Amino acid sequence: MKLFTKYNRINLTVMIAVFIISGAVYYGIINLVLIHELDDTLKEYKERLEEYVGKNDALPVFKNFEEVDVNYHVIPAPVKKKYSLVRLYDPEEHRMGMFRQLIFTQKVKGKLYEINIDKPLEGTKLLTLTIVFTTLGMMLAIILISILVNQLILRKLWHPFYATINQLRGFKLGNKVMPSLPETDIEEFSFMNHTLSEVINSAKDDYRILKEFTENASHEMQTPLAIMRSKLDLVIQEEGLSESQSDALKSIYSGIHRLAKLNQSLLLLAKIENLQYGQVELIDMEERVREKLDQFKEFWMGNGIDVITVLDHSSLIINPELIEILLNNLLSNAGRHNVKGGNITIKLKAGLLQISNTGNGKPLDKLKLFNRFYKEAQHSQHNGLGLSIVKQICDQSGVKIQYHFADEQHHFVFYWDSLTS
Repeated sequence: MKLFTKYNRINLTVMIAVFIISGAVYYGIINLVLIHELDDTLKEYKERLEEYVGKNDALPVFKNFEEVDVNYHVIPAPVKKKYSLVRLYDPEEHRMGMFRQLIFTQKVKGKLYEINIDKPLEGTKLLTLTIVFTTLGMMLAIILISILVNQLILRKLWHPFYATINQLRGFKLGNKVMPSLPETDIEEFSFMNHTLSEVINSAKDDYRILKEFTENASHEMQTPLAIMRSKLDLVIQEEGLSESQSDALKSIYSGIHRLAKLNQSLLLLAKIENLQYGQVELIDMEERVREKLDQFKEFWMGNGIDVITVLDHSSLIINPELIEILLNNLLSNAGRHNVKGGNITIKLKAGLLQISNTGNGKPLDKLKLFNRFYKEAQHSQHNGLGLSIVKQICDQSGVKIQYHFADEQHHFVFYWDSLTS
């Protein structure tokens, strides 16, 4: 969820809660104020009645006026004055309604009378609801306007942040052009852009140093290894070597050969990780796979391996060198780790490549399969970097790789976004 969306949700939730609570409180306050006004009106009628009794020593004859109803009857003992809400029949509305009632005692000619003064709440209730809904409507309008204004303002305020993210999204360490981070007068975003610029410059320097190291290491290590191999070739070809000397030299030669391959594989991994294969192009996968089938044909025939192919047209945007390395590793592994008289199945269609081969009948460890130096057999002569290189190529090229074991076969499946021909 975007920060902007989350902020709006929290803001809207808080505003709705405030709106509901304030509405209820406001209704209660208005209602109390109007009830107090009614009580003042009833008190005024009481005072007028008392004034009339004081002058005439008799109770006035009241007719319903100003929506006020006055009733009295003789009582044996005085009652306490009180204000209350009662439900009475309203003769004008011809239905039951709520009234504000004042009860008090008045002595006239030696007799005690209970006086009931009732005033309906309908007008007060209507006035209360009108005031409340008018006020709440204005509050709601203010809230909606503030949310809209907040969205417009926040979208504008966050524009430098998203502009920075878009610049960084297309940036790669191999590019010489630095991302152009937008200038902003917002201190936090300005600090972020400054920090990002420093991090990018530091990363570019580290990348340059690492790239120079891999290039120098490739040259400096391969040269002495090549010299050693050539010298050993000459020594092995000399006459007069004993069998033990010949075996020792062959063992040294084999070790140097493995060391050279290990060095090449590690340097290749470093180059891939350092994005030194950044140039990509549209590759015709069907054509590439057919080329590889021709190259490995004799090797497979020599081992009695049957090859089954189902090839449809397919394309992939990838570095040409990397797809060459990937196919070489996969097809050589399918042959090397096969069994005599086994088979290899290659299926190619739009957005998918599957390479399956028979093996020793045991599945590979999915958790360690693509780890460096993982070997199916501990004493294998291979360096265990082939599938690590394949995984690294897939990660850099946006290709998904899956492995599963079924029907006594190892299945490597590669997925990518299909391209329209």
